[in-house]
Amino acid sequence: MTLHHDSFDTIIIGAGQAGPGLASALDGRGEKVALFEQRAFGGTCLNDGCRPTKAMRASARVAHLARTAPKHGVHTGDVTVNLAETVARKDKLIDAWREGGSDYYSNHETISYVLSTARIVGRDGDLFQVELDGDFQSDGPDGGGAAARDGETPKIVTAKRVIVNSGARSVPPPVPGLDGIAWLDHHRILELTEVPDHLVILGGSYIGLEFGQMFARFGAKVTILEVADRVIGREDPDISAAVAGMLRREGLDVREGVEVARIDMTEKGARLHLVGGDNLDASHVLVAAGRIPNSDNLGLDSIGVETDERGYITTDEHFASNVEGVYAVGDVNGRGAFTHTSYQDGTILADHLAGGDWSVAGRIPTYALFVDPPLGRVGMTLAQAQDAGLEVEVAITPGGGVTKAALDGETEGLWKLVVDKSKDRVVGASFFGLYGDEAVQAVSLLMHVDAPASALATFLPIHPTSAEFLPTFYGGLKKPSND
Repeated sequence: MTLHHDSFDTIIIGAGQAGPGLASALDGRGEKVALFEQRAFGGTCLNDGCRPTKAMRASARVAHLARTAPKHGVHTGDVTVNLAETVARKDKLIDAWREGGSDYYSNHETISYVLSTARIVGRDGDLFQVELDGDFQSDGPDGGGAAARDGETPKIVTAKRVIVNSGARSVPPPVPGLDGIAWLDHHRILELTEVPDHLVILGGSYIGLEFGQMFARFGAKVTILEVADRVIGREDPDISAAVAGMLRREGLDVREGVEVARIDMTEKGARLHLVGGDNLDASHVLVAAGRIPNSDNLGLDSIGVETDERGYITTDEHFASNVEGVYAVGDVNGRGAFTHTSYQDGTILADHLAGGDWSVAGRIPTYALFVDPPLGRVGMTLAQAQDAGLEVEVAITPGGGVTKAALDGETEGLWKLVVDKSKDRVVGASFFGLYGDEAVQAVSLLMHVDAPASALATFLPIHPTSAEFLPTFYGGLKKPSND
């Protein structure tokens, strides 16, 4: 890791999903670029987010298919999961990706990639000053005479432009006694090598549900506690109910409208005292109840960068902050806590800095909940469309109504399409079912290019696939009931 210069055209703080691509794009245009990462190359997605969890999910799915194989006439005997081997498989994949990216940028001849904290400390005329505190090689201001640094004395570097890609982190809820136990977050749970006896999860949103199903399939007893009246509350109530029902049928104890009064440490783990008098004994407690942006230790106030009440850096449609020359991409700008939105943020900003006209304005929310089967989502929910005053029609079918799902014996789900018939446009879709995360992207593309919803009625899908029912869904549209 070498610092090739003391002054740069652009400093990027954070080597998550947006930072490295931006660094390469700007370097390719002849800029002097520095990329600073505090923890590990690749950010949350690569190290303890999307990819490692999906590697673990794949193992959990194999275990589930093996246990349910008799319905296909396939008999395997008892199925057990060696969690240490599952984790080792995950680590092998992730380590290779992380080391490949880190090695590439560490040995880059022109991009300065440094593993260090980075904090904005002020301005020197038109240049932003950034303080580093880490171990790295420094070529000096003229690119010669490499010298090793021991990280004991902070170093100040400058740049004309600063791009923040610092991500977000888990935040524990204010539950009395939580700080007295060794609770897990989405980082630490991925390091377990033995299946918990009883995993209690605080939070029934996306992270909590994915880990809950995963560890239940590994063999743990799992209880999910959600303080709101339903899990994944941003979704339509029928979708939330369908997902919760599927998890309960798999043996998870999903409790909604439940509040934890306090937690006590016990010899075998923890005892959770619920409001109302019930108690739960847990071997492990996973906190999956929210995240906050990593904006509080960047020195933003030293140059007047504004954040909202939650700490997200406020940006315009090209990710520019209120301070000229300072940009924010990825989770830290609050425009989407997903790898794909972060990556696209970087691509949009690279285009903008090259004089292009691409912006984030009008980007359609697209994401998935990776329970199994997954929930693929794009655009508005039915409730959001109705709240917006749209005259919509909706088509809904259970997972068993999809031929592909019936053939594969995986019929859990609920498929939902929402259309503004007056404008002939799809406004949203919730595809909970086999390959719903893939099928929804056909609708996402239709919406992205502003194509008419009626195109769904005439395109030729492949049989038998989950997406083949899109023409049927469109043909089944009707006004929603008031139930």
